[in-house]
Amino acid sequence: MDWTTPLKAQQQDFCSRLDLGNLLHCQESYLHSEMVVINEDSIEKIKVESILESEEIANKYNLTYPLKEILEIVFYRKLGMEAFLLKFGHLTWLDNHKYYEDYEASLVNSHFLVKQATNNKILIKTYSGNFKKIRYSVSAQEIEHNNLIIYTISPEKFRVNLKEYVIIFLGFIPVESLPRFNDKLDINLADFLYIGGLNFYLQNILPTDYYLLKLAKSYLKKGSYAESILLYNKSIFNNPTQSKNYFLRGISKYKLGDIQGALTDFSQTITLNDQDSLAYHWAGYLHQQLGNYPEALMEYSQEIKINPLNYFAYFNRGIIHTKLTKFIKALEDYTMAIQINHSLFQGFYNRAIIYYQLGDKDSSIEDYLKAIKIQPNLPQAYYNLGIIYQQLGEYKQAFNSYQLAIKANDKYLKSYYNLAILQADLGYYKESINTYQIISEIDPYFIPAIQNHHSLSSLLEKEGSILDDNEILSSLTQNPEVIGINSKGKNNSDLDKYCFNVPDSKQTHSF
Repeated sequence: MDWTTPLKAQQQDFCSRLDLGNLLHCQESYLHSEMVVINEDSIEKIKVESILESEEIANKYNLTYPLKEILEIVFYRKLGMEAFLLKFGHLTWLDNHKYYEDYEASLVNSHFLVKQATNNKILIKTYSGNFKKIRYSVSAQEIEHNNLIIYTISPEKFRVNLKEYVIIFLGFIPVESLPRFNDKLDINLADFLYIGGLNFYLQNILPTDYYLLKLAKSYLKKGSYAESILLYNKSIFNNPTQSKNYFLRGISKYKLGDIQGALTDFSQTITLNDQDSLAYHWAGYLHQQLGNYPEALMEYSQEIKINPLNYFAYFNRGIIHTKLTKFIKALEDYTMAIQINHSLFQGFYNRAIIYYQLGDKDSSIEDYLKAIKIQPNLPQAYYNLGIIYQQLGEYKQAFNSYQLAIKANDKYLKSYYNLAILQADLGYYKESINTYQIISEIDPYFIPAIQNHHSLSSLLEKEGSILDDNEILSSLTQNPEVIGINSKGKNNSDLDKYCFNVPDSKQTHSF
């Protein structure tokens, strides 16, 4: 017996009860019901959304008939969507993709996708009024873009103060069961399949190893990577052409430290689906970790080719160009990443390093300041600003920058060290000694700081704190162990070239 036979029989019974107004009702989410009551809170939300959308549609298509008429149609469509989500939201999700430019379709129809089988598209057609007077139909265009048609109706007339609306599920039709036609096909209510069979239908079209993959993903989320790999192995054995399984197995292998195994899986993912930008991203990321910079560069470039608006890809490629000392290329990539995402403070920070490498200190300062504006707790940026300001002879700004770096990170030895030298440069000898003492408390084995501290203290004691400033500075700068910057021009320090990387956790696949 065909699986549709009992549903057709149940549909006959449903039609009889619909005529009598005697329908099955269960308001609990995801449990079977022939009707859904939309409550007042949902109605108010739908009203607001409908007003905004109806105005947008009227303007977009330059419609001339009354806005109230458009509003009512949009309102009923959204009621149908709400009812469908209450009963079938665990198996589907809303699809916002526009399949065709047709204002009537945009007004009346809503689209859903089957979870875990997103190539299956669902069309919800919502009507209002007396079910006996409705002409139920489907167009050739709707057939072309969907796999399943579901019909719903609200018998209530639209009224502003109505606190409840009822949506009735009239039935569903798989597109594959419909005959071919050119324009529109009228369908009788009795020819629909009973809505009670929709749960079975939706779960029946899921992949054969759906529950196996669901378990594998749960293991992956929990961090049980070895278990997830075993399940992905089974799924790949059953279906070796499903690229997503290789990708997720690659993630699991990476989490266990098997980078080469992960790269092999990402490569297979790309072989099966050369438009999978995430696979290129992860391959680039792992090559970057291994120091294979030319390979990483190729992977990130391919990711950008597929998704030219992915700022992560530009940002990561900028890091690789920096590693390869291709500073102009790195500058271009960081600039593009920033243009796409203006709040990417890592982009401003890394670009500041490039500007400094290219000798453009003013632009470097500007970018560090922008990074700090977005992320104030950024000690490396303050420290690097201190370096540049000192090189430019702007000692007050340098002094403030080192102090701000320390405020952001009270263990930041580099900033304490340069601050101590700058304090001595500016004549604040006691403050410099105090700063060296703080360094020794943080790291008792910081030899350059110990030597500078000892030299400065000895000179001050020897001369009773009245030794000529130049003599003190000369003594410090001639010490080969000093690695700070001072007003004599000796520059044995450098920028903190910590280069921000985008955490891999922000690039993981959406489960």
